[in-house]
Amino acid sequence: MILAEELKKRGHTVWLGVHKHSQDIVKATGIDTVEIGGDLEHFLSITSEGIELRRNPSILKMGLVKRTFQPMIEEWFNGILSGIKDADLIVLTVASIFLGLSCIEKFPNTKAIGIYTFPVTRTAHFSPPGLGGKSDSLFNWTNLLKWKIVDFTMSNIYNDKLNELRATKDLPSMKLNYDRMTRSLFRKPMISATIYSKYFLPRPSDWHENDHMVGPIPEEGNQNFEPPTPILDFLTKWKNEKIIYVGLGSMMGTMFEADEKMEFIRKILLALDRNNCKAVISLVGFENNDISKLSTTDNILYLTHDIPHCWLFLHMSATIHHGGAGTTHASLRYGLPTLVLSFGADQPFNGDRIFINRLGPRSIPIRQTNVKNLANAIRDVMIDNYNIIFIKPVLKRLAN
Repeated sequence: MILAEELKKRGHTVWLGVHKHSQDIVKATGIDTVEIGGDLEHFLSITSEGIELRRNPSILKMGLVKRTFQPMIEEWFNGILSGIKDADLIVLTVASIFLGLSCIEKFPNTKAIGIYTFPVTRTAHFSPPGLGGKSDSLFNWTNLLKWKIVDFTMSNIYNDKLNELRATKDLPSMKLNYDRMTRSLFRKPMISATIYSKYFLPRPSDWHENDHMVGPIPEEGNQNFEPPTPILDFLTKWKNEKIIYVGLGSMMGTMFEADEKMEFIRKILLALDRNNCKAVISLVGFENNDISKLSTTDNILYLTHDIPHCWLFLHMSATIHHGGAGTTHASLRYGLPTLVLSFGADQPFNGDRIFINRLGPRSIPIRQTNVKNLANAIRDVMIDNYNIIFIKPVLKRLAN
């Protein structure tokens, strides 16, 4: 969204390919949209394969992942193909790499660039995000082997269905491999920009010169934003206390049933209470009936509407979140020690980078959380002298 708005300011005609449920949100900002079907959240909720994958997410469960994704691939392919027919340039994201590269071949005059929220180019310097586990290995050859495993897995998931779809558009079959596909289409590696901090993860020396590590795209302050009275009152009441932010974003709705969400929030509340913590907990997307069932204390404020991180995080002392790239960079930008409770994808990787750089405690997979390990991690994130804590006074002076 931030990138689209900036491109529009510079005079470009911009449209975003989004799922139906996001169209109104995007259009409200003045950005045009093209509907892309295959809503992952929907498929994870209605199919037996999706429900099982939601409970135990891993790209290594190839059969399960393949059965879940196959129906969506056709909708993605057709949506992207329709959306780019009038484009001069297509911006590929992590989720649209293989589909986008397959579609762009039908329009040889259309250019492409990859803008990724985490690294997707093979390297010996760290493990691939999305594989789960640690972000690096003891030996470089082990990292390269892991990248090959990811290549094989993604090819296994996409290859047959995508080539079937390509045949309907008179396109030849191809073996899905990021490097081969980009070199075949553009005669050289495609220009890519990974919006990831080089201080959080140094740019690999074995990347091609076309692969750039450009840092995150920050959310800038909205000068017209007026914070709700309840949060101002809460911050005033506890102005001399440390306050922790808890928010797991849309992943809660994607990966948890309603009763699982409530069970997790209750665990968080117990863990916070054991540490006598003051906390702001985001319940955006929760049903009002569910929120009314939660206990209330003076120490806890429930957020039911989005508040920009660029405003809220200036008033926090630490964060707990799912480890998405955007929230991770936002919490670090505002000098907040961070605990990651990861669901999957790149989140375990980001959580491990936080731990390696001593910016927060070791991350906990969301399905392995309990009151005891949450309480211990919260105590750790609130009292340990992490590297990041020293820049907090500087950030506050800048904010003023």
